[in-house]
Amino acid sequence: MIIVDKIKDDKKAEEFLMEIGVLKLKKECPYCGCKEIYSIRRNHFKCKSCRREWSKYNESIFKDIRIKPLKFIKIIHELAKGKMLKRISEDLKVSYNTVLKIRKLLLKRFIKKIFGIDKVKEKFSIGIRFKNNDIELKYIEELYIEELENITNEKLGRLYIFKNIHGYDLYIVFSEKVIKSLEKKSKKINLKEARKELRNYIKHFSEKILRGKISNRHTLLFTLAQSYVIQTSGSENLFLIFMELLKSNEEIPE
Repeated sequence: MIIVDKIKDDKKAEEFLMEIGVLKLKKECPYCGCKEIYSIRRNHFKCKSCRREWSKYNESIFKDIRIKPLKFIKIIHELAKGKMLKRISEDLKVSYNTVLKIRKLLLKRFIKKIFGIDKVKEKFSIGIRFKNNDIELKYIEELYIEELENITNEKLGRLYIFKNIHGYDLYIVFSEKVIKSLEKKSKKINLKEARKELRNYIKHFSEKILRGKISNRHTLLFTLAQSYVIQTSGSENLFLIFMELLKSNEEIPE
C-alpha cells in the first residue's frame, strides 16, 4: 500500500495517526490541568507543577492495546487486505489477542457503515446483486423460510446460499442454529460451477468459513463487507475506511 509504505518508524506512524485524527494526545496534566508538561522516559510525560508522571497514551486508542504505532498501522493494513487474524499475528510477530482487539475496534462500526444496522439478529439474510461490474449488498431481517424450503440451496458452514431468487444473484440465509427445513434441499457448494464474478466475490469469505474462522453473525457480516469493499474499490480504500472509523469513540450496542 502506498500510504503504509511511506511510514517507516514509530515516530512517523504516530504523526500519521495524529494527523488523521485517530490518535489524540492531551497536552496538559491529567491530574492538575497544568499545560507545562515535558517528555521524560519513552512515551511518558511529567508535569512541571505537580511533578506527577503518566503515559502519553492514556485516554488514547492505545490505552488498552499495548502496541507501538507502526505495528498498529500494519495490523490495520493487513486486515484491510483480508488476511486471517492468525496469519497477521504470525507475520507481524504480535499476539493473536492484540490483533483480535484491533479487529474488535472496527467490527461493529464497519458493519454499521456497510449495512446501516446497529444490532444484528440471530437469523437474517443478505441479498447480493451484480450489476455492471458492481456489487450491491442488502441486509434483510425478514425471513420467509417457507418460501425457500423447496428450493435447492448450497450449504457453506452456517450459510444457506440460494441463487437467482427475490431479484438477487445470491441470497444468503444465516442462522445461529440449523434450519432443519432448509437442510433437506441443501447440497455442498461448488465454487468451480459459480459464475466468474460470483466465484471471485465469495472465494474470500468462503475460505474463512471452510477453515472454521467465521464463528458468529458479527464475524460473518464483517467478512462479507470486507470482501465487498476489496472487490469493489480495493484494499487501499478499505484501509482508509478503517482509519476513518477509528476516529470515532461511539460505542455500537450489542
